[in-house]
Amino acid sequence: MNSDQQVASAGSRSPTVYDRKYVDFVDNALKEAADDFEKEGKFSDQNLLKLYKLFDGTFERALDLYEQQRVTQITKSNAIITEPCKSVDEASWLMQVRGHSGALYTLFPEINYCTCASFRCQVLTDRSAFTCKHVLAAWLASVDKQKLLHQQLTKKQFDSLLLYQSSDKHGDL
Repeated sequence: MNSDQQVASAGSRSPTVYDRKYVDFVDNALKEAADDFEKEGKFSDQNLLKLYKLFDGTFERALDLYEQQRVTQITKSNAIITEPCKSVDEASWLMQVRGHSGALYTLFPEINYCTCASFRCQVLTDRSAFTCKHVLAAWLASVDKQKLLHQQLTKKQFDSLLLYQSSDKHGDL
């Protein structure tokens, strides 16, 4: 079964966003799009369409944030970090997305969580969405480093931001 048929069949059986098979399918679609980008240097129309089918209007709004370069990687180093994060306790980078309203959303690397109202309502409460536009925009920009902005902080500034985000995240749950 090709990935377009998988999208169609996943949609026909109405999986919940927390269904393990659905999570695996989304992870595979994102990995496939990232691998394709690495080979071609751009997102193919086929992968963009597949991601739109998976995330609907959320993907369209995320694509807009990404194209407007509203995503910043925050690090203690003077370069963009490309290696995966080992754990939240050992985070060496964070992502920040400036929403259309101007609000800043700080995201932990590779974690599907955002403090925005949409994530809280549609992902955590209603379970009607897999993620929000901020998480998707951060993912897009992490794949396409050309659209990713970078901000270097001192170790003390970074640790303060990390501590603030960790306490804020646990406070929301």
